[in-house]
Amino acid sequence: MKGLPLEAIDVREIKLKDEEIMFKTKTLLSFVYIVKGKGTLMYDGRIIDFSQSKLFIIPQQEEYCFKSKDAQFISIQCPIEFIDKIRLEADRIESCENLYKLQYISHNYHARAGCVFRNKNDERFAETLILQIANEFKNKAEDYLIIRNCMSILLNLIARNIIQSETPDLQENRKAFSIMKIITYIQQHIKDREKTGIQVIAEHFGISGNYFGEYFKQQTGVSYQDYLQDYRLKLVETYLKYSSIRLSEIAYELQFSDESHLSKLFKKYKGVTPGEYRKHFK
Repeated sequence: MKGLPLEAIDVREIKLKDEEIMFKTKTLLSFVYIVKGKGTLMYDGRIIDFSQSKLFIIPQQEEYCFKSKDAQFISIQCPIEFIDKIRLEADRIESCENLYKLQYISHNYHARAGCVFRNKNDERFAETLILQIANEFKNKAEDYLIIRNCMSILLNLIARNIIQSETPDLQENRKAFSIMKIITYIQQHIKDREKTGIQVIAEHFGISGNYFGEYFKQQTGVSYQDYLQDYRLKLVETYLKYSSIRLSEIAYELQFSDESHLSKLFKKYKGVTPGEYRKHFK
């Protein structure tokens, strides 16, 4: 199948019969999924064995050589514009945040760390998603929604498995891995002001309290307090869209000082009041 541009994404099916192929990408995120067969992957003097159902992340501008007698694989290349489009369409906060976390590891975790999946059920689910993406692409589907939705779920699966990993490649990029763990911790304890305090969270991760703010901003590009507020406001959006919980209860649950304070912040954040925002989705 010849890869054709589809909203800037590129999908290719490749067969190797006692041959090798060089793979190099310019896109933000690229994956190679082994549909069947086995062989070796060579990168920077390293050799990795691959087999059926394995998924590898390929970094930008690096050359990878796949060699096999009988392998068939699917490559997917996703530029930043495609990832942004998925994020803009994502309704649920979990989807947005897992894609956000994935950006941290796009340049730090790749094929030499091996297959991304540690969970066999996720590995099988990923196969279904990838084959569906390839099929939609091959048939030149006019409706791109299925491809975007499949990619969104696949990226979330990858993010979840990488967060659970302790591979040598992630250990070599400890800062990138640590910030993912911190963000995951924040999301888990967002409703507990004490556990998300700078001193508590810094101590939990073995970082100096005086250095934590600087460290967080270096790794994410935003201050810790700005990130915390932004994440809480995104959760407010989700509550307003998908529940009938009163604003005063939302303010209390998400640790805003009061309903009035939340209303002012939300209007500054979204340009409309919480009531107007909720009415739009009802």
